[in-house]
Amino acid sequence: MKSSAEFKQLYTAKTPASRTLSERAQQTLPAGVVANVKYFAPYPLFMQRAGGSHLWDVDGNEYIDYCLAFGPLILGHGHPAVVSAVAASFATWGTTIFGTPNELEIIYAEKLMSMLPVTGKVRLTNSGSEATYLALQLGRAATGKPAIARFEGHYHGWHYEGVLSNSPRAADYGDPDRPTSVSGSRGTPASILENTLVLPFNDLDACRTLLTANRDRVGTVIVEPSPRAFYQTDPGFLAGLRALTRELGMVLIFDEVMSGFRSGPRGAAGIVGVEPDLMVLGKIIGGGFPVGAVAGREDLLDLTSPLSIGGSVFHSGTFNGAVQVLAAGLATLDILSDESQMRPFYEATEEFKAGIRHLLTARHIPGHVAGLGANFGVIMSETPIRNYRDLARENGALREAFDFACLTEGIYVHPHKPFYTSLAHSAQDYEVTLQKLDQIFAAIGH
Repeated sequence: MKSSAEFKQLYTAKTPASRTLSERAQQTLPAGVVANVKYFAPYPLFMQRAGGSHLWDVDGNEYIDYCLAFGPLILGHGHPAVVSAVAASFATWGTTIFGTPNELEIIYAEKLMSMLPVTGKVRLTNSGSEATYLALQLGRAATGKPAIARFEGHYHGWHYEGVLSNSPRAADYGDPDRPTSVSGSRGTPASILENTLVLPFNDLDACRTLLTANRDRVGTVIVEPSPRAFYQTDPGFLAGLRALTRELGMVLIFDEVMSGFRSGPRGAAGIVGVEPDLMVLGKIIGGGFPVGAVAGREDLLDLTSPLSIGGSVFHSGTFNGAVQVLAAGLATLDILSDESQMRPFYEATEEFKAGIRHLLTARHIPGHVAGLGANFGVIMSETPIRNYRDLARENGALREAFDFACLTEGIYVHPHKPFYTSLAHSAQDYEVTLQKLDQIFAAIGH
C-alpha cells in the first residue's frame, strides 16, 4: 500500500517547473494564486496549454482533465463552436461591450429561459457568486425579512453568506438538528452570523422546526440541490422543502451554479421535479467566460427593475452581458439543447461512473461514487454521504493518496474536488482512465 506521502514525492519529482513558477508567483500573488480554490499543497500545477479533454503542464506532462476549470467547460477546452462564435462576434458586433442594451442580450435570455425548469425572467451577472448574492437580496426585498436560511456544508460563493458554515470544524458544529452559524471568512460581521440560520441537510423535520420557529425573521432559504456532487439527496427532501417554504411564505432558491446542465438537461430541479422560486446559474452558461444568472418568478426579478414601484433592488455591473460572454454562452446553449449530442454524453458519463464503482468493489476500496450526472465525487467512505458531517468522516488519508496518485498518473482531478466530464471526453479517454484507476486502487488499497 502506497501512502499519500509517497505519491506526493512522485508528484514533486514530475513537476519541478510548477514548483518554480509557484515560488515566483508568491512574490506578487497571495499564495501564488488568483483564487483560493486554485491552491493546494505543496503547490498547484501550472498549465501551459489545453485542448479538448486534455491539459499539458509547464513540465510537459499530459493529463486527461476531469476538473474542467471546476465545471464550466462541459464542451471541453477550445470547442470549435465556441471559438468560432467568439471570433465572429467581433466582426458582427464590433466591440467587447456596448454599455447599452443590445439584441444579443435578448436572444441569450430567450434561449436560456426556454431551457430552464423555471418560468419568469432572468438577470445576468458576471459570476455565480454575484448571482447568489443578488438572489438573496431579492428574497430579502420580497419578504421584508432580514434573515436567510442556508444549509451546513453548502457553498454559495465567496461572499460572507456564501461561505458561512461551509466547512466548520467539528468543535463548532453545534447540535445535529440545530447547527451553529459559523464564520467561513475572516472579518464576517456579527450581524451576518445573527441573520443566517443554518439548517441540517436531508433532515426535513429539523428544517420544519427551525424555520417555523424563525418565520418572523427568516424569509429566504437557499440550497444546493446536489451539494458539492458529494451528498446523496434523500428522495422527497427537496419536494418537502418546497412545500414547507411555500407554507411559511419563504422564497426558495436553488443554487445550481455547479449542477445546472451537469445533473441533466434541466438541472437538478428538472430531475427531482421541483420548481424553486429562483434558480441561480453560472459556470457552464458562459461557455468558459465569466457569467452568472438569476432566473425565476417574474415578480421577484422585476424587483431589480428601475421602474419597480416602491424602489428597486439595485443591481448593476459594467460587464453584465459582455458580447463575447454571450456569444460563447449561446454557442454552448445551442449544443446543450441538442438531445442528439447530450443524451450520448450523459449515458457515457453514467457508464464511466459505473466503471469506477466496479473498480472500487473489485479492489476492495472503502469508497463509493456519488452525485447527479456529469459532476460526481469519488468518496473514500463506504457509508453514503447525507450531509456535511458525514463527509467530514471520509478517510482523508486515503482520499489524499488517491488524489496525488491521479495527478502522477496523468489524471487531472483537483484534490478533494469532484470529477467533471465533458463532451470532449472520448471512449478512449474513459478506457485509459479506468485502466489507470485500476492501477491506482491496487496501489492504495490494503
